[in-house]
Amino acid sequence: MESLAGTDYFKLFGLPPRFSIDLDSLELSFRRLQAELHPDRHASHGESERRMALQLSTTVNDGYQALRHPVTRAQCLIALASKSEPEVSVAMSPAFLMSQMEWREAIEEACRANDVAALEALSRRLRHKIVAHEQELASDLDDHGNLESAMQRVNELSFYEKLRAEIYNALDQLDS
Repeated sequence: MESLAGTDYFKLFGLPPRFSIDLDSLELSFRRLQAELHPDRHASHGESERRMALQLSTTVNDGYQALRHPVTRAQCLIALASKSEPEVSVAMSPAFLMSQMEWREAIEEACRANDVAALEALSRRLRHKIVAHEQELASDLDDHGNLESAMQRVNELSFYEKLRAEIYNALDQLDS
C-alpha cells in the first residue's frame, strides 16, 4: 500500500482536472477505491498496514466529498492551478454586498410573516442563481483559466450555499 499524501483528488479518481466532471464516474471510482482500501479488508493485517488503510480510506472519502461539491471542487482546481491553497478571501463588490443584504432581508421578512410560499419562491430563485453561477465558474476554470474571477465566484457561490441552508432551515421551522 502506498501513501496518498498531497494527493491530487482528480488524479486519485482518474478524472481530468476540470470543474465540469462526470459525477457518475466519480461515484464509480469512489466505490472501486473504497472496495480496495476499506480498513475492514485489512483487519487481519499488521497494525501499521491497518493504520495506512484507514488513512488511505480517509483520503478517498475526503477527495470524494471535495469533488462532489462545486465550491470545494473549484477550490481544489484553484489550488492545483496556483500550486498553493486558494486565497480565503477576495474583496466582494459593493453590488454583491448589497445583494447579500437584500437576500437576507427577504428571508427574514418571509420568516416573520410565516410565508412558506415566499420562502419557496426565494429557494427557486436562488437555485437558478446557483446554476448560473456554477456555469460561469465552469467557464472561468475550464475554458478561460481565469483564477481571479473563479475565486470571486467561489466566494459568491459559498454565500449562495449558506443562503440555501438558511432557507431550508426556515422552511423546516415553519413546517414544524
